[in-house]
Amino acid sequence: MESLSRRTFAQSAVVTGSLLSTAIIALSAEAAEAGGYYVIAEIVAKPGSADALRALMVPFAKKSRREPGCQVYTLLEVQSEPGRFLTFERWTNKAALEVHMTTPHIKEIVPKLESVLAKPFTQIFLDARTGA
Repeated sequence: MESLSRRTFAQSAVVTGSLLSTAIIALSAEAAEAGGYYVIAEIVAKPGSADALRALMVPFAKKSRREPGCQVYTLLEVQSEPGRFLTFERWTNKAALEVHMTTPHIKEIVPKLESVLAKPFTQIFLDARTGA
């Protein structure tokens, strides 16, 4: 049973890396053309809390999408892992993201997330680069 757990863990790590890599590659052509400041975040629900997290994240994403400086805010849920969310965000610049981090709706959601998250959410910050 222990080897099965290690195998499952290893497969999960590969899927996580592949998911993120695939998202970045798929969006890289658009990123190079559009410019801006990009964020990919991962938000994972505790077991049994997927619905509660979804109920918080969907309205939050809609509000974030309407903010000045937000060019794209897409909330994605991993089909094979309900309750595991990724965001793909494009902001006009880092300053726009910093303003986002002070909005009333982010101040409202953060305390509510604590009870439903399996782990602290993570963010990867990216700049678009025109490549070969």
